[in-house]
Amino acid sequence: MTLNKNMAGDSETHLRDRPENAEIIRQPFLIGVSGGTASGKSSVCEKIMEMLGQNKIDHHQRQVAILSQDSFYKVLTPDQKAKAQKGQYNFDHPDAFDKTFLFIFGILMFYSQDIRELFQMKLFVDTDPDTRLSRRVLRDISQRGRELEQVLAQYITFVKPAFEEFCLPVNKKICRLAINLIVQHIQDILNGGPNKRHNGCMNGHSTPRQRRTSESSSRPH
Repeated sequence: MTLNKNMAGDSETHLRDRPENAEIIRQPFLIGVSGGTASGKSSVCEKIMEMLGQNKIDHHQRQVAILSQDSFYKVLTPDQKAKAQKGQYNFDHPDAFDKTFLFIFGILMFYSQDIRELFQMKLFVDTDPDTRLSRRVLRDISQRGRELEQVLAQYITFVKPAFEEFCLPVNKKICRLAINLIVQHIQDILNGGPNKRHNGCMNGHSTPRQRRTSESSSRPH
């Protein structure tokens, strides 16, 4: 595991100098998850929550929470809505999102350097492009009532070019980890174990891959 020694040292020194009766405020450990459309980002997050047992706990008591980038799309104008219904609006471009919010997982999670540097752990869900396309086709037709021709046209016009321009170049530098390694690391932190921050990634080269197509049906793209 790679640790940022400077950050860890500063934290330990701060704790030693803190008065005994002072309240300790825990800084959140932020994990960013990115990947192409229908790669399995939400499935990976759901699986981690399940393995941690956090999905069965009341949300007020949970120690691990999920926030989707899809919750922060800009409000569309009537003209943009009309284009979206025809599959002619680009939901995969950075300008489609409200930049005033902190994103936790999404296709363009690490596009902005300012946001990218906030995360102590960065994950990229790497899934075969053909698999992602087939998932998207099935999802958009069955859950969003779209026609095959419209789905393919949107993918070729917006989704694939945006992935190659904005998502893939950045995420080539992101670590790819097996889900069980991620879960173990989170459990260590929750149990008061290794709590030092790191800007790189844990040792490991397995790629999180999911076969389920459980991407949220509320997603506009």
